[in-house]
Amino acid sequence: MSFIRASHLSRTFKSVKKKEGLKGTFELLFNPQHQEHKALDDVSFEIEAGAFVGLIGANGAGKTTLLKILSGLIPPTSGTAEVLGENPFKRSLSFRKNISLVMGQKAQLWWDLPALDAFELIRAIYEIPEKTYRDRLGMLAELLDVTKLFQTQIRRLSLGERMKMELIGALLHWPKVIFLDEPTIGLDVLAAHKLREFLRDFNSREKATIILTSHNMEDIERLCSRVMILKTGKLLYDGKPQGLTQSGERQLKITLLETPLVSDVAALTGLAPEQISLKGGEDAEELANTNHLWLTIKNDQIAHTLQKLLGRYTISDMGIQGQSLERVIQKIYESESAAGSRT
Repeated sequence: MSFIRASHLSRTFKSVKKKEGLKGTFELLFNPQHQEHKALDDVSFEIEAGAFVGLIGANGAGKTTLLKILSGLIPPTSGTAEVLGENPFKRSLSFRKNISLVMGQKAQLWWDLPALDAFELIRAIYEIPEKTYRDRLGMLAELLDVTKLFQTQIRRLSLGERMKMELIGALLHWPKVIFLDEPTIGLDVLAAHKLREFLRDFNSREKATIILTSHNMEDIERLCSRVMILKTGKLLYDGKPQGLTQSGERQLKITLLETPLVSDVAALTGLAPEQISLKGGEDAEELANTNHLWLTIKNDQIAHTLQKLLGRYTISDMGIQGQSLERVIQKIYESESAAGSRT
């Protein structure tokens, strides 16, 4: 069963265009000109029950707009969305009781209340039975290790502690679909790790359908069984993370006794300059004292490349690893930008 379905979703925003200077101000008052920005452009997909989906894209790619449409906060300009068999923008009572939206950059609990009082208000709003509420609160507090903070005002908590409380508040009514917009933004390494562990455990236990947006590739790699990549409102990729990284490419990390130049290594090995980088930067003049090579190459190129390098340089250390998801996504964006510049 598809819990979430989007069909040819598009969303356009209009804004007033202002020219510079006093003349531009008068034109804005008496003859305003508008410009359009397409945040989503013909996006279609289906998501099954219990899926954990990572939504990736640069700032302005349309991630938050898509979550707002699916959660019913804004309507699409064209196309249709369906969540739990309903039109999200109608915001029916049954729909609102079964979804939750957590935005990492926006507080949703009452800042001046202690966390426990805020949770009691949520219990009353969603009409959660007392025993069910206590059981859920106890389980969530144990998973996130925050019981000792329940009497502290929300505004006095650290960012990591506040995000944990926001998650508890968003999950007390046991939603079937959870939208998470940058939930680990601004968190330290330990807090982000604990939050990821909690989300993985909750998804596994309760079979909740989760869509997560994040700029942190570790969030995506550790949590998501499916990845959707947006760029300027268009859906570039929809599939398993392994489908992105299993391209046969490897990163060959080599430490030399000599100090190479990218141009010399490219001429020697036959690799393209963009396949070669020197640890610490991209510009050869800035890296005159750098002897760490990072080569992005296919499996069948490794032996030939090493043979060529050994014929000229002395290798003191080396290692081979798979392509990171972050690097693969970066390459997808770069190739799309290059294709766009040629048209």
